Amino acid sequence: MEQRSEILPGVYLHSVTTGKFKTGCFSINFLRPHGKKEAALNALVPSVLLRGSEHHPDIASISNALDELYGATVGTLVRKKGGVQMTGLYCDYIEDCYVPAGEEIFARAAEFTAELLLSPRLENGAFCSMPVQGEKRNLINAIEGQKNDKRSYLVEQLIAEMFRGEEFGVPRLGEVEDVEAITPESLYAHYRDILASSYVEIFYMGRKTHEEATEIFRAALRTLPRSAPFTSYAVGEIKQKTTDVKTHTINMDVTQGKLAIGLSTGCGVEEAGYPALMLLNVVLGAGITSKLFINVREKRSLCYYVSSSLDKYRGIMLISSGVDFDKLDITREAILQEVDSCRRGEISEEELKNAKHLALTALETMRDAPGRLDDFYLGMAICPKMPGVDALIEEIRTLEIPQLVRAAQKIECDTVFYLRGMDA
Repeated sequence: MEQRSEILPGVYLHSVTTGKFKTGCFSINFLRPHGKKEAALNALVPSVLLRGSEHHPDIASISNALDELYGATVGTLVRKKGGVQMTGLYCDYIEDCYVPAGEEIFARAAEFTAELLLSPRLENGAFCSMPVQGEKRNLINAIEGQKNDKRSYLVEQLIAEMFRGEEFGVPRLGEVEDVEAITPESLYAHYRDILASSYVEIFYMGRKTHEEATEIFRAALRTLPRSAPFTSYAVGEIKQKTTDVKTHTINMDVTQGKLAIGLSTGCGVEEAGYPALMLLNVVLGAGITSKLFINVREKRSLCYYVSSSLDKYRGIMLISSGVDFDKLDITREAILQEVDSCRRGEISEEELKNAKHLALTALETMRDAPGRLDDFYLGMAICPKMPGVDALIEEIRTLEIPQLVRAAQKIECDTVFYLRGMDA
């Protein structure tokens, strides 16, 4: 059973009551406008909060407290959905019915997570200097370490170029120079603003009813400062078509080339055509039955891997491939030829059947994956017209080839990025 309601000013709880799991989970997410001004600050706050609270001042005491909760875990969350950045904490724990009678693990876990969130260890009226410096180093290492995953790095560069001059182009974790500029004082001031002015989305999945979970979270967050009006957030407009395709090359010391192609789709997650676009993406580049995998990788042996994905909030399709340097250009053409074939209606009934099976299986299994449901419902919180899991399943079952063709005919190539070797 699902339910969503406002439980405190600007604080919303989306609960999924189910008895199918031995563990329960919840996340507490503060919604912020994504952009250069605060992306790094939002990414750093939850890590610093996990370094110590008033009553559990270090990592060792936090670990001991979690052991007393039968191995519960608390971790950080930093997510980017369109123009919205979400920062906060998540917790999973064993359900009350699996521990000695009378022990209320969920309530204690919620109270402990709220303590970490609302009562940090302070020094001279700000965050303690050593934890902040340590977590700054960790964040900088994480940002710089993204270059080690060349596939993800190239896609990040692609998005930055597609949305040049827009806040969406800023990386999820912010940029190194912005992290370096953070002080314990500036971080604490921003943290206080997050607590007071952000909309809050709580996702809960467990055995408690919505009413029971509401009372527990209200009690745990009773000291949360609130200062309406709360910071508004916007997913952002759908990426518009471009008149000229932009092409860029990055040279690095690599032995394998990479190719990333960004396309505008003209359709976002709240629009009626989104389910058709979602299924078209599966036909084109998701899984081993897709056109890109079969025709570009297997039949023509042009690449080591190739796949497509959607950013449903900004209406873009991203295609990524690993390619030998001398095959980059021909692989690009081969990929775009497959997009063209979809536009022309060259989608077989077998391709449609395979794509439906893959898409429906993914949606059905989501019901058994709390983390994926958490992420999905947070998307619904910022896109109220977004179809739910059941609605998507029903619509995908009824889709036919002409609907996918209409979705394909809106797709246009926007930007291409090559990753080549130093001498390639």
